Amino acid sequence: MDLPSTSSQGGGNEVVRSNTVLKKTKLVQGMKSLLYSLGYDRKGKSLEKGPVIELHKELVDLFIEQIIDGKCDESQSTLLDVCKHADKISLLILERKFYELLSEDKVMESCKTIGLEIAPLDNSDEITRELSSLIISPSENLCGQESGIRSRKRVLKDLGKLLLPKKSLKPSYQHGKDEVPYITIQTLKNHGLGEVWCVQFSPCGRYLAATSGNDVNMSEIRPSRGIVRLTPLVGHIQPVSYITWRDPNDLQLLTCGVEETVKRWKISPTGDVSCLHTYRKENLGTVSCAWARNGKSIFAGLNNGNIVRWNLEGEEVGFWDGRRTTMIADLAITRNGRELITTRDYNTILFFRWETGWERFIYEDGDIVSFSMSEDGCYLLVSLADERINLWDIRPVPPRLVRTFEGHTRKRYVVRACFCGLFIASGSEDSNVHVWCKASGRLVGVFVGHSDTVNCVSWNRAHPRMLASGSDDRTVIRWAVNAHTYQTVVTRELNYM
Repeated sequence: MDLPSTSSQGGGNEVVRSNTVLKKTKLVQGMKSLLYSLGYDRKGKSLEKGPVIELHKELVDLFIEQIIDGKCDESQSTLLDVCKHADKISLLILERKFYELLSEDKVMESCKTIGLEIAPLDNSDEITRELSSLIISPSENLCGQESGIRSRKRVLKDLGKLLLPKKSLKPSYQHGKDEVPYITIQTLKNHGLGEVWCVQFSPCGRYLAATSGNDVNMSEIRPSRGIVRLTPLVGHIQPVSYITWRDPNDLQLLTCGVEETVKRWKISPTGDVSCLHTYRKENLGTVSCAWARNGKSIFAGLNNGNIVRWNLEGEEVGFWDGRRTTMIADLAITRNGRELITTRDYNTILFFRWETGWERFIYEDGDIVSFSMSEDGCYLLVSLADERINLWDIRPVPPRLVRTFEGHTRKRYVVRACFCGLFIASGSEDSNVHVWCKASGRLVGVFVGHSDTVNCVSWNRAHPRMLASGSDDRTVIRWAVNAHTYQTVVTRELNYM
């Protein structure tokens, strides 16, 4: 699914994180995730005996802090105690030291760093020539260079690649598809003319809705016959990007056409489908929609950034302007039914209490691609453009970041993640479905079967070992996990904690 162009903006009433202190903490947590969550668990301590790197928690913590604080000399000293083969890592650190000195017009110190520290290292000839050329005209040559915390974050990512060589520090849990054996129950091929941007199981698990261009294909899951195709939902004139079921009454659902309208549909007990109402705002188009908690009204985000509320008969009962949503925004309602959740700016989640106008925010340090709320309304799963998925506890004020999931691929398109009971699942541009344990944060499965980007994943609440995924290959795959394997993975991950 194509991702519209983005631009980051900040600001707001409640700052969830400080621009310096909390970001710094997150960087430390991120590096720990590389060094520990990926390979330093109870079963992985034997990895310390490898020939490339010895993992000593206190020293690694100190090393990370020194990198973030820009203490290049101290970090190199610590590095010698952490890693026996430090030249490649030293080059990364010293290169950053050089850039920071030169950006502060400390030309002599920059020259000394090249001559006395970088040049004596192995394989440093090329980088020595490159950095030396920058000294001739530093103001021009440094144009576009990152600085401060942002640049040090990049250094940490590069260090992670060196500190986790494939042979000596292969993550102990990343067995991918071999970790959680799965079966493909059914593949719905020739799924209309369009890519599948959204799939959603009904709350009772009986029905599955999946977009296909301007239409929505409907299926019924029958124990004896598998998936049975129902009459598709036809009527949108633009591609459908959003589906949401009414809960607990799963016989009604909303569909949203891109910059078009919202339609409300009903499925009869016999499987017949009818359109009950079309909701539109004159001269504006809709980009997302959500049911009110009591199911008696609906909200929609508009393509000019405003939010509208209609009752079921289509009468407008609320309208809020002031750019409260974006072109790629999701919508959700908090469990108390009083706050609307949406993406206000491309890096900001807005909690909007429409009765009073009160607002609170989550500020992410990257562009937001999508988000989804847990069934109980306690957690928010935020997918970022830099291939991170953040889990937030939204009950406290301000919300609390719980953990981050990594391992899927997202370079260009909108890919969505969802809650799957004790697990988290996400689409990915590598054509696979990625599954993590929600409690441990560890990747426990990669489901292989699609031939193009997987845009979305949906969990079947009634059958907790069942998933469905939709892809740009125009197919929907229904997956299942063996019951014994499911319990084994759950037990192991809880023991890991």
